[in-house]
Amino acid sequence: MIVLKSDYFSSHERLTRFINENHIKREDILAITQAPSFFTIFFYADDAVEEVTHGLFS
Repeated sequence: MIVLKSDYFSSHERLTRFINENHIKREDILAITQAPSFFTIFFYADDAVEEVTHGLFS
């Protein structure tokens, strides 16, 4: 089942690596937000698939 997922990253380099390593398609990215110390990505993905790269709190 396709669900909405999110993760947090301390830098845009980690966020970019996450997107590339997990082959997240542009059309599956709902939003990327930036706060003073981290980036957040909201994306659609299969809930049965575990992401390769993890974010700040993994």
